[in-house]
This record gives sequence, C-alpha cells and structure tokens, in this order.
Amino acid sequence: YHNSSAVTIYDSLGNSHNIQTYFVKTSAGTWDVFTTADGVSTTTLPTPTATLTFGGTGTSPTSVPALPTVGFAPTTGANAVSFTLDYSKSTQFGSNFSINALSQDGYSSGRLAGFNTSSDGTIIGRYTNGQSRALGQVVLASFVNPNGLKSLGGNAWADSADSGTPLVGAPNSGGLGVLQSSAIEDSNVDLTAELVNMITAQRVYQANAQTIKTQDQVLQTLVNLR
Repeated sequence: YHNSSAVTIYDSLGNSHNIQTYFVKTSAGTWDVFTTADGVSTTTLPTPTATLTFGGTGTSPTSVPALPTVGFAPTTGANAVSFTLDYSKSTQFGSNFSINALSQDGYSSGRLAGFNTSSDGTIIGRYTNGQSRALGQVVLASFVNPNGLKSLGGNAWADSADSGTPLVGAPNSGGLGVLQSSAIEDSNVDLTAELVNMITAQRVYQANAQTIKTQDQVLQTLVNLR
C-alpha cells in the first residue's frame, strides 16, 4: 500500500475497535481502498473495500460502491458492526498524502458525571464520554385554592379537599411558571428595615418594662404608707 489512516469506532457495548484503511494507487487517478478491523481484513483479499477514481479536477472522486459498507463481528459479545465510508470530499492534487478531516459518530461507554435542568423542566444528564441525553422532566402543579393545601412539614404540602384537584403540566405552559437550574432565591426581607424595626420594638419593650417597674414602685410606696 502507499498510504494509510486509522480511526477508532465503538460497538453496541461501547468497546473500541481500530479501523485501519489502506490506500493502494493502481493508476494515475485510481486508488483501491482496503480496510481492517482490529487487524483483520473486512473483505476477502484481494477484493478492495472500494475503488476511488479522480477526474481531471482532482475533486469529487467516483467511488465504487458509492458508499462502501464495512462490517465485522466483534469478539466482545456486542452486536455485529456495520458502517459506511464517505470519500466524497477526498481530493487528489500534486502534494503529499495527508488526512485533513477524519470523523465518526460513535462513542464509548460512559458514566453519569452531572446533570442540569432546563427552563421547561427537562433534566439533561452529562456523561463522561461527552454525550448528553434527557433523563426525565420535572412537572409543576397549580391549584384553584393554594391556601387550602395541607402542610406536611419540612416545606412539603399536599392537596386537600379545600385546595382542589392539582392541574399538572410542563413548566412554562398553561400559565405555569418556569424553572431555573442552579439558582439561589434571594431573601424577600429588607435586612436594614427589619433591623430598624427590631431596635424600635426593643425600645418600646424597654419603655413598657420601665413603666411597669415605676407603677410597681408607686404601689409599693402606697402599701408602706399604711
């Protein structure tokens, strides 16, 4: 062969496999492509996986077959692997062989690394293999009479005959609110105003206590006069 390239793909169990591609130039504008999976040829040699033929512009080669399919049976117990090769963007110019772009759409197995919640309540899980997927959705409920909810303690509430039947739906729909992930609710109390109110209440208490003390002293004096 004249040149080669390699790419890692993954089977249905997330195991990696090395796909090696070999390019054999058979004429001025024709290349035979051979592939191996984990060192084993995917075709019966000397049959190539594909044959690429470039025209006078050196672009958009004709591939036979148009989208060659490569398949093999992994020894890992996973399902048979089958994928296609796309050489439509390959070029042949007067320069050295090089790989400018090489990609595949598989991924290895991964573990849940974290999650976040979108404004519509969808819980998106992030995995160590770079993938993400929806794990579920948080729903909201509204009541005709929220004041009729039954307190269960610990900031938990339950519906009751007074609250009415809960109307459940996705966030940001049907008049329901939205969710904001990783947000901390600010206090709805003005600390400065409440501090002033506390000092005022303390002064009033002290004044009342002093009044009671004075009245007690007056009564004690009257008792002593007898």
